[in-house]
Amino acid sequence: MTEDRSKQAGMLTTAEYIRFGFKAIIGIVLARILLPVELGSYRQLFLIYSTFSTLLLLGIPQSVLYFLPKLEHIDSKKEFITRTVNLITLLAFVFGLAIFLLRGFIARIFHNPQLNILLIIFAVYPLFMFITQIYSQIMLGLKQPKKTATFTLISVACDFIFILGTALITRNLHYIVLGVMFSALLQWGYAQYNLGRYFTKVTFDPDFYREIFKYSLPLGLASIIGMLSVQLDKFVVSGFFTPAAYAIFSIGAMELPLISILNNSVNAILLPNISSEPDQIYTIYRASVRKNALIIFPLCALGLIFAEPLITLLYSSTYKASAPIFQVYLINLPLRIATYGIIFMALKKTKYIMINSIITLSMNLVLNVILVKLIGMIGAAISTVIVSWISVAIYLYWIKNSLKLSLTELFPLPAIGKTALAVTISALISLSVLWIFGKSWIFQIVALIVFIIAYFLSGKALNAILPYDIHYIKQLLNQAKLKLLGTK
Repeated sequence: MTEDRSKQAGMLTTAEYIRFGFKAIIGIVLARILLPVELGSYRQLFLIYSTFSTLLLLGIPQSVLYFLPKLEHIDSKKEFITRTVNLITLLAFVFGLAIFLLRGFIARIFHNPQLNILLIIFAVYPLFMFITQIYSQIMLGLKQPKKTATFTLISVACDFIFILGTALITRNLHYIVLGVMFSALLQWGYAQYNLGRYFTKVTFDPDFYREIFKYSLPLGLASIIGMLSVQLDKFVVSGFFTPAAYAIFSIGAMELPLISILNNSVNAILLPNISSEPDQIYTIYRASVRKNALIIFPLCALGLIFAEPLITLLYSSTYKASAPIFQVYLINLPLRIATYGIIFMALKKTKYIMINSIITLSMNLVLNVILVKLIGMIGAAISTVIVSWISVAIYLYWIKNSLKLSLTELFPLPAIGKTALAVTISALISLSVLWIFGKSWIFQIVALIVFIIAYFLSGKALNAILPYDIHYIKQLLNQAKLKLLGTK
């Protein structure tokens, strides 16, 4: 069973990594095609969507992962899915209308007149994307991660063809946003078609919405507050600085998106299984933390070592100033070996998530404004990192004292320590190459290769990397090889 969950999480993670890879290519191309002020406007559109879609969705996507796996009869599942999709569609219309009506206000707040026009086009985006988002959650709630992974790849193809294609052909921001809308339309059509088999006639059921909102509203409020805490630095920078400056900040403030992909994919598998098998919480959670650490710790070290050449290589020297901001955000990565709120979600204690989010947002707002005024844009990044560590400390305190769970059973501290030691040894060896031979491109590559080899060898020697991990990676590589060769 554990191996099956690992394969499911691995499948989702692989699909999301592919999505990230292609989206990264799109971002890199746009950074080289558009002026910084135009890139800033493009990124602000998605800042607005990602933040306020969390508010409008009211925690409903997360509630799907809790409620749907508990339903046993297919008719009950269909009724749940139909009511959920109807509700999400209504919320999408509300969001789209709000974007259209408030476009002038948003443009003034961001000191960006261009948004006034762009938001007219962008107002239809929620109508398409809300359904695609709930489609993925429904498939996961039905324990069909393969369909979610397939849809992810289809979404990637649509974005890559229509956004990147439009960018390369027109080099015009307005047409690029139209390309985004067309891609979203195709994704919506696919999701709507596949959800059709689960639709059924339903009547208005107050008890259904009461139960859903009882679970999702605290979670939704916590999500929007948590999202604002994460995005607050970007809003502050948008309010204090120009769109061009925001483009520089936003490139640095990415905290390695592939890490959030890993966490989201693993959590999408963990939550339904922990919810239905609460007695397995220690085994399931502990295993995910150990595996996450094997990936996250070395990526954190590599990011700190190679931040400047990485940013310059990907986005050009125009965005060299993004590197220090990127390094600050990397300090958050060690926290990402676990997702602390998922325990409270699985045990139906979502009020703790809401309280933590309120505390985090309040502290972050004060720190952001103070540090930005004192030391500039990088102050926003520093504020976010400080508050993130405090937030995790609060979660751990509650897990131990309020939920009465053992931290030593949830977190495999010896394994985490061994992984951290292996990464430290590898980083020191890699840095020594740069200190001795210099930082030319050839020695940057040599230092990277040295780090990878040192991490593998030291990880094996310290038993941080287990035979199971190596076997699992070999399995994935063999499966990928067979698929590429077209064999079964």
